[in-house]
Amino acid sequence: MRLIIAWRNLLAKPVQSALTVLIVAATITMLTLVTLLSTGTHNGLVIATEPFDLIVGAKGSPNQLVLNTVFLQDAPIGNVSHEIVEKLVANPLTASAIPLAFGDNYKGYPIVGSENSIFQHQPKIGQGEWLQLAAGHMFSIPFEAVIGASVAQKLNLRLGDEFKSTHGLIADGQAHEHVYHVVGILKTLNGPYDQAILVPIESIWLSHEKHEHKPGVEDRDDHEQEHDVTAILVKPKGYSEAMRLYQQFQQEPGAQMVFPSQVIVQLFAMLGQGEHMLRTVAYVVIIMGLMIMALSVYWSALSRAHDRAILRALGASSHDILAIIVAESTILTVSGVTVGILTGHGIFSLLVKIMESKTAIVLTAGLTPDEVYIMIGGTLFGMLAGLIPAVLTYRTEVTHYL
Repeated sequence: MRLIIAWRNLLAKPVQSALTVLIVAATITMLTLVTLLSTGTHNGLVIATEPFDLIVGAKGSPNQLVLNTVFLQDAPIGNVSHEIVEKLVANPLTASAIPLAFGDNYKGYPIVGSENSIFQHQPKIGQGEWLQLAAGHMFSIPFEAVIGASVAQKLNLRLGDEFKSTHGLIADGQAHEHVYHVVGILKTLNGPYDQAILVPIESIWLSHEKHEHKPGVEDRDDHEQEHDVTAILVKPKGYSEAMRLYQQFQQEPGAQMVFPSQVIVQLFAMLGQGEHMLRTVAYVVIIMGLMIMALSVYWSALSRAHDRAILRALGASSHDILAIIVAESTILTVSGVTVGILTGHGIFSLLVKIMESKTAIVLTAGLTPDEVYIMIGGTLFGMLAGLIPAVLTYRTEVTHYL
């Protein structure tokens, strides 16, 4: 009965009730977004870098090497000799060394040349392959292509379709003569390689093959250059082997070896001050939002003092009035929290699509423990705000409001 009265009281003043719910929802939406963006960014970076224990590439910026190889962004630094791949394969500290070649695209989606062994690559031994097929088969001969899930979806490519690659990273560049045939489609990875087109590395070499050679040494140099690789995905046999391999590679004059996860940590450390400022601003805004939310619920409860005085005059006990006020505050707060959580997830979903299209980073976040704390804390905070006028009404004489 008390709950029914509380519900009818709220419906009697729909604008005031809706405004209170809106303020609560806005505050919770802000809290939810901050939580989801923080968790989602962390998860997205972990998923993206997990398959890459070590990367070898040309001398230059480690950040650029990671952006190009892991996130398929930015231009490649340069190439390294295929002999380095052979050295790494022969190294007893190495479980596998997979060459990668970049430089072409199809309608803006990067083409990644590699060997068939990339389909056997496991980020963690015993936990399954990184690249798994949803349809078709792995490439086996030049100019066969296995496309990522996003490529298949956004370009509407299917098994058996054909396309020509474009030189460089820009979609409207010069097209190559050779035709690729789609033979496989990957399962969704929730990572940058959902937007990749994987082809045999020989396809890249053949597409960039020089038809005019000068005789003698230069001809041999050109031939060797054609078989260079952009990066090498290295899987060490263990952590200690990775460290020893890294130390050994410091003596390599023509290439560098990096830990992608370490590069990401260093990048965040460089941006740490800015992130700290953003967090400070976010916390200030959230505290202000919670204060507004509390004042709104308090105002909503206090504005109905006259109605409750009438109930008291009609015979309702002080305990009944207290219960009704708490019920009203609870209904308003729970409604606002629910709308806020749903709105926060909706806005986050839009941001995920924008981030994926612009940066190839997929933000992944389900219901997090922090969100549970937000729901419980927000509800309790709102109920607490409603208790203040409830106690005041409980202690005040009825005639004061009549």
